[in-house]
Amino acid sequence: MSRPVLLPLAVVLAFTGCQSEFFAERGAMISQGDYHHTWQWHPQGCTRDPFDALPAGQSKSILTLLWEDPGLRDSRLAYPNDAPDAPLRLEFQPAPGGSPGEVVATLHTVHNAGIRLDSSVCSTLRLRTQEHPALRPSGSPTLSGELQLDCRAGSSHLTAHITFERCEY
Repeated sequence: MSRPVLLPLAVVLAFTGCQSEFFAERGAMISQGDYHHTWQWHPQGCTRDPFDALPAGQSKSILTLLWEDPGLRDSRLAYPNDAPDAPLRLEFQPAPGGSPGEVVATLHTVHNAGIRLDSSVCSTLRLRTQEHPALRPSGSPTLSGELQLDCRAGSSHLTAHITFERCEY
């Protein structure tokens, strides 16, 4: 009679694979400008929860991409010195009076809140999204999508090509 072979969980996962249920992205948003406005960062999360302080059901928020606040990191790390005005969040809403699917974005950085990105400063600003069923029975729907932008805001040239999936909200 043979004995069953017990493999460590890591070995089983390596053979069978596993699919992450967490936010995933490819691409980055890049800012080219003076020292304070030069950075390249991948979003680290997303939400549909509004940041505009409107009552429930009145917000027009489509999606917000989120970045880590470098001020919360260990000051001994190089990042805060390399990108003093790094991104914190990029909020999307439908363009007022725009065609269906047209969006405006508001970029919030460490030192600059409310940088408006719209057709007046962007040659490209496209956000395509698709909603998917919840990953768990009691979970919220998820969102996948793609962002393309090319904007000149202040002294910065902002570009991005980001695809994302499993954004829960």
